Amino acid sequence: TAMGRLAAAPRGECASRGCGLLKGRAVWIGALLVAVMVSPASAKAKKHSPQHTSKVHWKKEGECARGVCAGFHSDENEDCVSKCVSDACYAEVYAAEPLEPGEVDRVRQTKFNACVRKEQDEEAKRAAEERKAARAAR
Repeated sequence: TAMGRLAAAPRGECASRGCGLLKGRAVWIGALLVAVMVSPASAKAKKHSPQHTSKVHWKKEGECARGVCAGFHSDENEDCVSKCVSDACYAEVYAAEPLEPGEVDRVRQTKFNACVRKEQDEEAKRAAEERKAARAAR
């Protein structure tokens, strides 16, 4: 290739052909590639992070988004989805001041997620107690 011939050219020939320019470009392109690979990626944050919501919670959110709240744009369905996931937690956290379409309120979202987790934990505990009682009755 032309690049191979330039790279293999003797020094005297290289000066007349611009080999130094090619080497300079290669260094610059290499530095650019390194900078791109090192720079942090900016992407839309995940809507659900594992430390804040359980699998049951985000699966329920998905069911609500595809079902009851399907008529809303995905960026504007948070109020509907929250109400669908837990009516009791919605009433506790959002009822006094519902979310506007597209609004994100991280403080209330954290309170809502904690409420839903508490509900799920209580439900799991109740189910475990029922299973234990059923085993004891045998």
